[in-house]
Amino acid sequence: MEFRLFCPSCGQKLKAEEEDAGRRVDCPHCGVEFTVPHPEPATPPPSLPVEPQRDSAVASPNGDGNLSCPVCWLRFDTGDVMHIAVHDSLRGDPLLGEDAQQRFLATRFNNAGQAIDAMGLPSSEVACPHCRRKLPPSFLGMPHHIISLVGDQSAGKSYFLSVLTKVLPATLYRDFGVIFQDSDPTGNAPVNDMRKALFGAQTPAQAKLAKTVFEGAMYERLPRQGRMVALPRPFVYTLAPEDKTRDQCALIFYDNAGEHFQPGVNIVEQPGAQHVASAAGIIFLFDPFNSPEFRRAIRETKDPQLEKPVVDQQDIILAEMRARIQMIRNLRSGETINTPVAFVVGKSDVWLQLLNGTPLREPLRDGKLDKKAVEENSNAVRQLVHRLCPAVVANAEALSTNVMFFAASAFGHTPIKIGPGEYVPDPARLEPAHVEVPLLWILSQVCPSLIASSEEASNRTTFENTERI
Repeated sequence: MEFRLFCPSCGQKLKAEEEDAGRRVDCPHCGVEFTVPHPEPATPPPSLPVEPQRDSAVASPNGDGNLSCPVCWLRFDTGDVMHIAVHDSLRGDPLLGEDAQQRFLATRFNNAGQAIDAMGLPSSEVACPHCRRKLPPSFLGMPHHIISLVGDQSAGKSYFLSVLTKVLPATLYRDFGVIFQDSDPTGNAPVNDMRKALFGAQTPAQAKLAKTVFEGAMYERLPRQGRMVALPRPFVYTLAPEDKTRDQCALIFYDNAGEHFQPGVNIVEQPGAQHVASAAGIIFLFDPFNSPEFRRAIRETKDPQLEKPVVDQQDIILAEMRARIQMIRNLRSGETINTPVAFVVGKSDVWLQLLNGTPLREPLRDGKLDKKAVEENSNAVRQLVHRLCPAVVANAEALSTNVMFFAASAFGHTPIKIGPGEYVPDPARLEPAHVEVPLLWILSQVCPSLIASSEEASNRTTFENTERI
């Protein structure tokens, strides 16, 4: 049986098997030889064990620990956090390779409370004890909420995320007095570059974003549970209230390759989508052009995306996601989650007319999120999706007891075809519509002190499809 011990020289936390007790070994960190002690006897279990009550909405998805790594999603305690050595001679981490700075469990601190590395330099950066990836700034000082963006190939996740990080800061500050800050400009560079390319483009070709692929620029290889795997890079942003009376928090986004969510993917060897089991909120991006029923309903439009092949498996992806969450969280049969799931029917500029003239209400009013408007809009969108794709609705609502339906458009207009299978926006007509609303609804539940909401039903401002085809 495996047990933990500490190196008597450098203080690093190590692991050993019971049969190793009494052997002389070398510390993998400092090289000092020492004798492996015998493990302390385990406390015998009670004679009549009673299964504790579990809240399925907050059940620990990856074992014990009060913290969850935003990169590998494994849990650990605050005392397990590792520091990153500063001195240039302390290169060569046993898991990350010879070019990486060593990770160490701090045993010495200066008067400012900073950990001291083996060469006496203060270290202010911390790392996950599992994957050893550097943790976001202020990770220990504020809650971090994972927001999982899920969708099939070509659903437009990269465009959606790029637009979201563009429009969200203005809405948060204007309506809620919350500042959206870039917590990690270096780590967030891929998203920042996509946003700059999209909104700085002069021609449609310049507005094209590269498809997210397995182990591409959006991924990094890190150790996880004894093997090197490709994990998506976390994009971390901080929500800081302007009035300083409300608590700050951080949001962590991912831009996964759509293939990660398809059935048959080995989630041990390719765990890149396991963040859904640790997510505070899930945004499922439904592509109407990957639905034969939706395509028939909008066949009279002139959208060039009607030419692309249909990949009709969005209901399967929802079912697969539910199965993975149940397995990772170790949920009982029939047990479900209460994680907010925003079901976003994207590219709404081409299908809003299917609501038969029913206008959707404006969800933001008087510096608050109008929950009554959100619910009424959700009912209208759900009825449409249920009429055309009932299996998709059934699988979405089987995933969580907390699902809301939204209409949104990242472009606000019909895209332009620039090549085989390449559809891009016209920069001169780029006008996103309600892309931030699904996230605001999630945040109203995850951090309600930051996102004020109202259920009043007065002042029924509505919005309609502005793109006439």
